[in-house]
Amino acid sequence: MFILTIILAIVVALLFGGAGLAKITNRPQMVEARQHLVIPTALWRVIGILEVLGATGLIIGLHQDLPVIGVLAAAGLVGMSIGAVFYHQRAGDSIPQWLPAVAAGSLTIFYAIARVGSA
Repeated sequence: MFILTIILAIVVALLFGGAGLAKITNRPQMVEARQHLVIPTALWRVIGILEVLGATGLIIGLHQDLPVIGVLAAAGLVGMSIGAVFYHQRAGDSIPQWLPAVAAGSLTIFYAIARVGSA
């Protein structure tokens, strides 16, 4: 079970960490997404920072004595995924446009379940 937890942590950390870094560094695709979703630049950067911190928390949470860090980081990332779906809905996006947020949030939930199960 712990191997699954490690794999999920790495995949989810790469997803959110990569997206967060792209937001922080103003990658053109992310600038376009921010403008489309009508999110202020300062909030977009905060979201990016929180994604990077959440990804870091998932990896730290793999430590034997710190599973709660990973589970709390996962909870925060799931909340951010819900927020992402909300913004996509508000922008009038279709399912394929907000499905990645749902998928990332779902993988994060699976990580949290696996982490609690392997603690």
